[in-house]
Amino acid sequence: MHNAIRRLAAAAGVLVAAGALPIVATAPAQATTKQCTSFIAEGGYKVGPKVRAACKMTGEGGFIMRNNNVPFCQASLLTLKVKPVIAERACQLGTAGPSGHL
Repeated sequence: MHNAIRRLAAAAGVLVAAGALPIVATAPAQATTKQCTSFIAEGGYKVGPKVRAACKMTGEGGFIMRNNNVPFCQASLLTLKVKPVIAERACQLGTAGPSGHL
């Protein structure tokens, strides 16, 4: 009887985790791109399609993909004449979770 209860609890846990996964996987992407573009705007720069595209590199995809795209994000922003220190921080913010922690 105890084994059946354990199996049922384990199956329920798997279902709950599977149901929550799409929420966890999609929420950070939108928030991180916004954090990057907001930081650029606060730095006094115009946020247009090219800035959004650069920020999107670190704001979408899995954790490893977002972090691997930081140099490309920075290079794109530098070609748009964004100061290096602002480009670096904006792209780092792009990799952060929805709470803004790196």
